[in-house]
Amino acid sequence: MSIAANAAKARHRANRTGKLKVGRCILADKPKRTGPFQINNARVRELERIITSRYGVVLPETDDADLFIEVAAYSLNAHCQSKGLDLDKVLADWCHRWAPWALQRAGTIIRPILNMLVGRKYQMKADEAARKICLTLLERTALEIKTMGACDFSARVRKGIAKDVKRSGDRSRQTAKRRARGVEPRESWLAKNSLSKSRPWDAERISRAQWYRRFRETGPSLVGLSTKSDTLVSSVPVDPSQEAPSRGPSSLTLAKKSIVIGAEGPPVGRNAALASGSAGVVVALPSKPLPSLKSRHGAVNTNGGAEQCDGDEVLNRMGAAS
Repeated sequence: MSIAANAAKARHRANRTGKLKVGRCILADKPKRTGPFQINNARVRELERIITSRYGVVLPETDDADLFIEVAAYSLNAHCQSKGLDLDKVLADWCHRWAPWALQRAGTIIRPILNMLVGRKYQMKADEAARKICLTLLERTALEIKTMGACDFSARVRKGIAKDVKRSGDRSRQTAKRRARGVEPRESWLAKNSLSKSRPWDAERISRAQWYRRFRETGPSLVGLSTKSDTLVSSVPVDPSQEAPSRGPSSLTLAKKSIVIGAEGPPVGRNAALASGSAGVVVALPSKPLPSLKSRHGAVNTNGGAEQCDGDEVLNRMGAAS
């Protein structure tokens, strides 16, 4: 009998639920677990499943049979320490069910195992337990073993294999959902709509780049032109009357109220504005007269003794054109 058939039988025996079914309708089911999950008991149950799959009812008396008892003893030891039970009695009960021949040789088989477990708290590692009983990845997958590793693949390789299996299963499930919705497979869709296979540029006798370049260039705008709001820049006439009024004084007023002096001459007024130029410095005079400063000798303004005057008079005196 193959490994898969033995695994199915062992799984059926281990998962007996007492279900009473009529078709797919479950009329009766076993009650749920009342206690929390314990990995120690789970490993013992999985070890029993492996024994049932390989050998049947009981473990035969072979050279490596004591390794099965050793793996079971480590898990039963952790369970007994957590529950406060006697390991000698629990291990003897387990051997009475699965290896009755070991009780007759307890001094040579069971006692050395009990001596190794003195002072040990935890159970055996997953990969070590798999190496003890020679559990392969194929058998592990068929029997749905979760608490032990595999003797032929490391944990890192098994994780990668599990990811690949999950990815392929998800992909198949999503593909089935798309086919149920009526989505066409990609291969048939590309055969009908692929431009690389139909090659329409060959019919027009142009290159492929030139054919794609037609669709890459932009066309004219779809927005309609309006003479009031949306017009071209070059077609807008310049109307001086529609220009926005400036907030400051006009250029002509500023020209009248500015003087050109030499580079060596001092600026006139306390609010003189300097501008770059080759002829000299442009100084803007204020429109309002500056307040005069009173002294002991009389009224003297800020221009060094000269009376305050308007900008036009200053231009006329210096002979500068407005």
